[in-house]
Amino acid sequence: MTLEEAIAKIKPLDHNAMEIAQKRWDSIAKPLHSLGKLETLLIQIAGITGNAEVDLSRRGLIAMCADNGVVEEGVTQTGQEVTAIVAENFLKYDTSVGVMCKQNHAEIFPVDMGAGDVEAGFKAADYIYEDTYTTPAIHHSAIETHASIAVYESSGKLTVYTPSQDVFGYRKNLSRIFGLPMSKVRVVNPGMGGGFGGKIDTVTEPVTALLAMKTGRPVKLVYNRREDIVSSRTRHGMEIKIKTGVKKDGTIISQDMQVIINAGAYAGGTMSIVWAMSGKFFKNHKTPNIRFRATPVYTNTPIAGAMRGFGSPQEFFAQQCQMNQIARDLHISIIDMQLKNLVEPDGFDQRNGQKHGNARPIDCVKKGMELFGWEEAVREQEESRAAGGRYRIGAGMAAATHGNGVYGVCPDTTGVILKMNEDGSVVMFTGVSDMGNGSVTTQVQAVSEELGISMDRIECIQSDTDATMYDLGNYSSRGTYVSCNAAVKVARQIKQELLKEAAQLLEEEQQNLKLEDNGVCVKTNPDKRATLEEVITHARKVNQRDICCADTFASYGLAMSYGAHFVKVSVDTQTGGIKVLEYTAVHDVGKALNPMSVEGQIEGA
Repeated sequence: MTLEEAIAKIKPLDHNAMEIAQKRWDSIAKPLHSLGKLETLLIQIAGITGNAEVDLSRRGLIAMCADNGVVEEGVTQTGQEVTAIVAENFLKYDTSVGVMCKQNHAEIFPVDMGAGDVEAGFKAADYIYEDTYTTPAIHHSAIETHASIAVYESSGKLTVYTPSQDVFGYRKNLSRIFGLPMSKVRVVNPGMGGGFGGKIDTVTEPVTALLAMKTGRPVKLVYNRREDIVSSRTRHGMEIKIKTGVKKDGTIISQDMQVIINAGAYAGGTMSIVWAMSGKFFKNHKTPNIRFRATPVYTNTPIAGAMRGFGSPQEFFAQQCQMNQIARDLHISIIDMQLKNLVEPDGFDQRNGQKHGNARPIDCVKKGMELFGWEEAVREQEESRAAGGRYRIGAGMAAATHGNGVYGVCPDTTGVILKMNEDGSVVMFTGVSDMGNGSVTTQVQAVSEELGISMDRIECIQSDTDATMYDLGNYSSRGTYVSCNAAVKVARQIKQELLKEAAQLLEEEQQNLKLEDNGVCVKTNPDKRATLEEVITHARKVNQRDICCADTFASYGLAMSYGAHFVKVSVDTQTGGIKVLEYTAVHDVGKALNPMSVEGQIEGA
């Protein structure tokens, strides 16, 4: 299949529909100032160039459109921001917009990487399989839609409150858009009703910021569900072609994956998805000859971005579907085929020799077989097939991998500040945004354990670019691996400062002391102790100092996580209806610091 043919399948509208839409679009094109009475304002703009702006503040309304870096001059997708309107009472106005766009596509930046010699591998294979799989665009549909509040002060300070997974990234973008120094841009995440990757990119924030700067008033924008679906982000729809060469015993000796990735109208985070996919493809199996190629393309559809896994679900869906088919054709167990091909604890990336980090997918498969009852499920499947009834039992499994952080791609850092209060309680300042997944809670757990302080005495100031240290962002599964390490690093520094003060107060050697139960005691004589309040009082009155530490943790390796999932289903052969009967998921996560959170992540994925 050619690139043109593949892209044709992605296109959302046929040419006739687009021609009709274009005629309608042309017919409503008119300058903003010529629109009818304000009381029945109908904004239907097209073809406006330059910075068209009308101050209608006397009527409580301001409208802006065109090429100002926030809303766009050229229209490339339904749902695109082509005008921004702010009013005290929208019930007075009809502000609906009817916008369609011409259909076209363009490549962004193709990626081609590999290891070994895939063509030589195919020649040496006993069997070659070629299959094509498609995955649709999916909207995140977090409970909270995209929203933001912007405040612009007379001092020139812009503050934006928004449920963001990347407050420091938002600050950088807003600084660039409006030409403001970062000291004049503050981004705060007051809480988030779900992110799933959909709140990494700025969406409403530049619009509310611009309107706040123009009006001198606080501006709030909250998308309804329809607006959120068409005007925010989606998972990338993909067409995945995979060619695999195997030996008769199921050993994979060559594999080539080609992907057409639908970026939507703008690139957004598409290349991040492409690079993430390309890396993980080389970390699941120990295939000696392997190649990954991806062609991301622009199309006239909503913009795509990150969503739960940065491309992992799409690529491993295709790889594992084909692997199950190969196992059936070769009359071997999919379990045996997985155990032959999955990477081992000392495995490495075939491209560069980078270690996977004690990879344990084989252990996941073996444990999953035991917990799931694999042999019994396969027996039920065979019996139902032999019976030939309407309802059939099916059993299947798959194994995949995902990274923890972005080490090797860019500096992967998180900064944390810990400040002791006079009563021995602690305030933690962290750039991490908790999305309901427990990232900040896990940081608090780590601080609590290191300092012997109960969690209820640790308060968090989170995701405020003016108050917290820099954090790369809440994505790429780096929350525990990177951010929690930052909390541990700073907590250990605070611990040494507390022990130093306590040693003076208790007249004991520092190495003889330990922190526990919101205080400090002598290891060999627990009754000789001081509360943390007493320790801080000593620091203030005797040594005239506060105890406060700040530091940054930088990831020094890319640890991979692995998982094996097993499922038993009942299939209605007449209607195609499927009912899940049993499901087992086993994940290699290292040390589970918060088991409830880990379980929630696995079940919610």
